[in-house]
Amino acid sequence: MASLALRGASLGLAFALLGTAGCSLNVNALGGREKCWPERPPRAASLWRGILRIDASGGRLETPEGEVIPLLPGTLTTRISTVVGELVRGSAVVARAGDDVTLFGGAGSDGGLVVCAVEEFNPAS
Repeated sequence: MASLALRGASLGLAFALLGTAGCSLNVNALGGREKCWPERPPRAASLWRGILRIDASGGRLETPEGEVIPLLPGTLTTRISTVVGELVRGSAVVARAGDDVTLFGGAGSDGGLVVCAVEEFNPAS
């Protein structure tokens, strides 16, 4: 009888620990990246590579496949300096118009990408 009570208590403790551990797991499906877009409208985490274009009409990414992705402000925003268009985080320049970059952000049904980060600079081909 005592071993049955002990087994029941052990089983109850195991379920309690499993429930607590299961609730505390924080799954990051973005590969460690930081999401920078709001919940609405819905957007999908996305990586895009292309040539950065920034001018008075805004920012866009021209992909090697010929797509033109409008860039929307997120963690990174666009600005026109006295020299060239820039992609900035606050006052820090992270990329310039003409750079071949891979951008991470939230892609939406509007065709735009809310830009969160420059993932990499790609060598000129």
